[in-house]
Amino acid sequence: MKSKNTNLIYLALGAFMLVLLQSNIFSNSLWFIAQIPIPYLGEITILFSKILSFIGAILFIFVSLKLIKINFKNKES
Repeated sequence: MKSKNTNLIYLALGAFMLVLLQSNIFSNSLWFIAQIPIPYLGEITILFSKILSFIGAILFIFVSLKLIKINFKNKES
């Protein structure tokens, strides 16, 4: 059975990957989707990646604080 800390570390890693959606390399690659002649597909895709990145940042902060709280309790015991 995996410990609670390990599960939270995996969750933090996944949230950090969502934060990386805002990197310049990924954003520049999404602009190629705008070249497809489907109206607003590029803008919708970029907006969706920004929303996912924001959710990832909030989730990363929450999980990091929870890990700190758990490890601080373990040190006191």
